[in-house]
Amino acid sequence: MTSVAMPVHHATATTYQHLLQQAVERRRLLSVHWEVTHRCSERCRHCYLAVLPPHRRPQDELTTTEALALIEQMAALGALNLTLSGGEFFVRRNWHDLAAAAHDHRFVVRIFTNGLAVTPVKARQLAALHPYTVEISVYGADAATHDAMTQTPGSFARTCRAFTLLAEHGVRTVLKTPLMRSNISHFDALRDLAAQLGATFRYDLILTPRRNGDRTPLRDALRYADLVRHYRRTLTGAPTPGATGCRLCNVGRSALAIMPNGDVHPCVELPIRVGNVRHTPLRTIWESAPAWAWLTSVDAGALPVCGECPLGALCGRCHGAAHLESGDWLAPATTHCTRALAQRQALIDRGLIAPDALPLSEHLAALQQRLAALPDDEEQPGRPL
Repeated sequence: MTSVAMPVHHATATTYQHLLQQAVERRRLLSVHWEVTHRCSERCRHCYLAVLPPHRRPQDELTTTEALALIEQMAALGALNLTLSGGEFFVRRNWHDLAAAAHDHRFVVRIFTNGLAVTPVKARQLAALHPYTVEISVYGADAATHDAMTQTPGSFARTCRAFTLLAEHGVRTVLKTPLMRSNISHFDALRDLAAQLGATFRYDLILTPRRNGDRTPLRDALRYADLVRHYRRTLTGAPTPGATGCRLCNVGRSALAIMPNGDVHPCVELPIRVGNVRHTPLRTIWESAPAWAWLTSVDAGALPVCGECPLGALCGRCHGAAHLESGDWLAPATTHCTRALAQRQALIDRGLIAPDALPLSEHLAALQQRLAALPDDEEQPGRPL
């Protein structure tokens, strides 16, 4: 789920939404998410990647020459947004070359990092490149919780220091958190921590299996009861009456993802190889790869379970999550179904909808029964029934 951060001013946001709509309609490349390495300085329990040690000799990563040529190809296609991530972005010794080239080509650059490698020198270098945001992951409001998740002693203090250093140099930061069993009770404290550090707070409620099929991250996923309690606090309104069917993302229409070895995927959540920039120019991949035709032709009617789902307005269905859970990207993503059920229950509990306002399909009724029968400490469902 790669989302482009929206500008804060309403007029600017409206302009960007118009630009995005035009890009989707004309199938113009607008956004690229580039995982420049799968090496990382942390070992986060919930990570969707099977990361490599930070000092391991790079294997099959794009060279500096290849990487700089790729940035030129992105610019030639008219891409606007470029997210640089990992693994850990700063593990790449040539990180500054990549970020500087992105700046020179006038991309709106977001950098994803754990912050461990941010020093006064790096903060000053980053400030000179004017990234749109530097987004730093925090997994708890205290060292014990955060460090237990990263399996890296001292990481909380170093990560918080990164926010401070970047703020001192005027770099806009985002504190982002996947809410999990270990930190759901920290929600308010995390929001306060972001404010103290001068960062925007952003969070997510979904964990997925790893790309290699390992389901270990789901052990940390929020329980159904956790989700219901969270939504009781945060939901402010009900979905449009009568709305059914899921809302599809714009996969293959305005964005793509690039892996460290140059493989091109539709997005970071959908690991389907559509080409490789070492063998084929990016423009040729974007304009001619056969996979795009069937990816972009899918509509809600092609989804056997989700197409007419009564909770479609609540789930935020993701092809990638479905693929990672079951290998079938047209199937329900059970983690998203669970989230939709939790929102429905919270809306009922708060009196925002009547109990019969959103009837359940056979699939959702069976899932709800399964969730109700789970012990509190059992892994939440992560595959279709």
